[in-house]
Amino acid sequence: MKIGILGPSEDEINPFIDKLKNQTITKHIMLNFYSGQYHDVSVVGAFCGVCKVNAAIATQVLIDKFQVDLIILTGVAGSLNDNLKFGDVVVSTEVAHHDVVPEIITEYHPWLEDQYIKANEALKGKCIRIIKSERLGFTCHFGRIITGETFITHQQRNILIEKHQAMCVDMESASVAQVCYVNNVPFIVIRAISDNADSEAPETFECNVKTASLNSIKVVENLLISLLN
Repeated sequence: MKIGILGPSEDEINPFIDKLKNQTITKHIMLNFYSGQYHDVSVVGAFCGVCKVNAAIATQVLIDKFQVDLIILTGVAGSLNDNLKFGDVVVSTEVAHHDVVPEIITEYHPWLEDQYIKANEALKGKCIRIIKSERLGFTCHFGRIITGETFITHQQRNILIEKHQAMCVDMESASVAQVCYVNNVPFIVIRAISDNADSEAPETFECNVKTASLNSIKVVENLLISLLN
């Protein structure tokens, strides 16, 4: 089994890549793809870049060129739930584009049943067992994640909460999910909260991205180990 792992920024993925043993680097489409071992798991990791197109391109490369069996997207996100604290982790149950009219992807390619793309149940189940059994040092939640290519204002935040009842918002997850869906490749998203998805988000993100990313990576690492069992 070979696992693909993506992070939108270097801060969100490099602490994990640094732990890979027997690394080889493949340069492709202006990105570095790091192949190696995490414990006994074969992994290909990459910093894909921010926003949908970058994430989608890197996802397709992992599938076509590296023939990964599943994909994990890690990183940070903005909270859409007042019960979430900075550093809390959200594991996706399903994801959606909040800036795409649903009919675009339900009535046209890829003809989804609805706008929400479900994460892999087996991976979600493993995350549930990890969270129940491990003392992670932070709180984990399961829920809906939505994606759009903008930082959110306070007014937009309220609209998104009412419309989607999502736990958090980011700029990549739905694109990775859509690429995985059309390729029939399992995926899951693991995001730590870095900001409150409001007018102060850009500054708060910069303050919290490094420390929050370590929490999402910790869940990823535990998930990889669980795949050995």
